[in-house]
Amino acid sequence: MKKKWLAVIPAVALVASPLSIQPASASSEQIEQESDVPSELESVLNIAPEHQPTLTQGSTGTYGNEVDFVQFTISQAGFETEVDGVFGKDTDEKVKKFQAEHDLTVDGVVGLNTWTALFSEHSEQSFPVESAISYAEEALDNDDLIFSSNGVLHEDSEGNAYYSLRAQSQGLIDGGGTGTVGYYDVYENGDVVESEPQS
Repeated sequence: MKKKWLAVIPAVALVASPLSIQPASASSEQIEQESDVPSELESVLNIAPEHQPTLTQGSTGTYGNEVDFVQFTISQAGFETEVDGVFGKDTDEKVKKFQAEHDLTVDGVVGLNTWTALFSEHSEQSFPVESAISYAEEALDNDDLIFSSNGVLHEDSEGNAYYSLRAQSQGLIDGGGTGTVGYYDVYENGDVVESEPQS
């Protein structure tokens, strides 16, 4: 009997730890990821943010399509602007709104931090949380488990994108508990690694 209690105590500690996570659902089929970036702009994603040119009003970019990429991305993020390759007044205003929404310095300058946020927009689109949930469901293969996430896409020290998921047991939920049985980091490449709750 004592051995059973030793297993229950850590589970109760996990259940008692607060974590605000909203459930998300995913089909059991793997979600195919496609880039929504027009083919003529995909080359910009091949150059790391720290190697992108600094763009300001009047810039044309180094290779000719960086301004188009910025305009396309901020439009996709909800700050609609014409994709014409001209970093004019309208683009400057929309870049500032994009920066404000992403808690960046609001100066209209597309530097390292703004480039990183722009790239992040495409990471979130190419690796939706539903894909992470599908990977976890497939890897853990347990019909009793329900996965949820707060929807925040994280990046590890090597630049790999992942979501933190909470695993809950439907049986424990039905029994009146929170059902939390573990936490997992699920990477864009499909790796599922047991982890601690994100703070």
